[in-house]
Amino acid sequence: MEKEVVNSKFLESMANRRPFMKRMFTVFISQEPKRIQEIKDALKSRDVEQLRHLAHSLKGGAATIGVERVRECCLKLEEASKAGDMEEAMVQLGKLEHEMRHAYAFMFNYLAEH
Repeated sequence: MEKEVVNSKFLESMANRRPFMKRMFTVFISQEPKRIQEIKDALKSRDVEQLRHLAHSLKGGAATIGVERVRECCLKLEEASKAGDMEEAMVQLGKLEHEMRHAYAFMFNYLAEH
């Protein structure tokens, strides 16, 4: 079974903290495109240490707000960078960008509805 874009149990646990969730989503939407670009740049320059660091940071941010599929992509990207496998890192970056689009769409809808 495919995981949800944002973990529904997490959302339920935050139901009475909507202003906080809205702030978290707003920060994620405004900050993370820059980090994705930095990940692309690190991959392009084959800077495995920077790539690992950026993937790890985004993984933590995604985990904090329940964006599980993004977190999983970051974990796989981090593992590929640790192994020095740039081909696998490219594959994972593609998956990460795909999942980020889903996450942004979910967050924009959440912000519009609350």
